[in-house]
Amino acid sequence: MPNHHFALTIRGALTGARLDALYEAGCDDATFSSKGELTFGAFDREAPTLLDALVSAIGAVESVEGLEVLHIEPDELVWASEIAERTGRTRQSVDMLIKGLRGPGVFPAPASHATRNSLWRWSEVEEWFARYEGRLSDKERSAAISAINGALEARHGLRSSAHKGPLRQALRQLLAS
Repeated sequence: MPNHHFALTIRGALTGARLDALYEAGCDDATFSSKGELTFGAFDREAPTLLDALVSAIGAVESVEGLEVLHIEPDELVWASEIAERTGRTRQSVDMLIKGLRGPGVFPAPASHATRNSLWRWSEVEEWFARYEGRLSDKERSAAISAINGALEARHGLRSSAHKGPLRQALRQLLAS
């Protein structure tokens, strides 16, 4: 059975009792650390698919009272420096690829200019690098992480909304299509 590597960002401080409860819940394949009210779990989970691994890890973590999974890493939106790190390139090399000064050109367009630095969708960047380097991209991994992160974010928005009924209905409609 394949081994899947990912990390979870979890709301809730890590205590000795919670660490024991995580182990009992089936998280013996993870290493946990914390910073303030956030806990981070690095998983190496055996499962038939990445989706199975993610869903089972989230379920196990959230079975422990007071813990809520907020996010799966690696994130879908990346800065150029993150692209460099994930591809094993220098930041300057990635900048040249983005500007079309190296490589085949037509680097994916940024997904957002909302911050000082542009953000790209990792799934698009990974596919571009796969074509450029002549290898297969892992589209399923990017799609699974992106979709589950979207669901986690929607769930968080729903829990904090004063208009739960209309928002819940809107989310159901979007997910049904």
